[in-house]
Amino acid sequence: GRPPSPRPTVGAPVDVEELPGIVIPEIPRKVTPAPPPSAAAKPADDGLAWLDHVSTPLGGSKPDEALFEDEEGFFDLAAELEQELTKEDLLAGKALVPAQEQSLEEIVEGFKKGVAESLSPEDFDTHFNLGIAYREMGLLDEAIGEFQLAAKDAKYLLDCCSLLGACFLAKGLPELAVKWYQKGLETPELTEDATLGLLYDLGNLYQSVGETDKARKTFVEIYGVNSNYRDVVARLEELGD
Repeated sequence: GRPPSPRPTVGAPVDVEELPGIVIPEIPRKVTPAPPPSAAAKPADDGLAWLDHVSTPLGGSKPDEALFEDEEGFFDLAAELEQELTKEDLLAGKALVPAQEQSLEEIVEGFKKGVAESLSPEDFDTHFNLGIAYREMGLLDEAIGEFQLAAKDAKYLLDCCSLLGACFLAKGLPELAVKWYQKGLETPELTEDATLGLLYDLGNLYQSVGETDKARKTFVEIYGVNSNYRDVVARLEELGD
């Protein structure tokens, strides 16, 4: 018999004339003028398209900078949440509460419910981005939950350890912050810059809670690797020789 036609490669254009038994009618083509160069492409409305605008700091720490010191450029999550919820309610035909009568907490809770229904726990990229956005808004509990999920992915582990340490310290839970900084220091193939950044954060934590001996020991460890690292010399002078 006739050998089967080769299967088209996924993503490759298929020549319909080579498909046996299929007649494609000719349809007059309508020429659509190209949009002006300044017209911005409309993003896909999939309910989470706004996440594409979140900056994702990856690639480890920069030399002589703390992890995630530069957190500028993140968008207004509150406005985006309100916009997304409004679109969903309109599609569902629900009566809307005026935006000025909705609290941020109500907006966030509604959004979190939608995320929980549509987002997989294994979608680490989105969880990490959500954590960054929540932290920028001061929603530390929500940020912590997202970073804990994202930390299960090896590529986000180090960044999440630093961010979780900062979040727990901001919540007044230094013992948990220490746990995550130390977990970050145990990360395989840790670079020198990342190691010094985590140690510096850990030393700051110890000093802020009055653990001066531990703080001095941590800064001494930094000094032993790079005596010019940030203000480590001044820190050691503060803590006493």
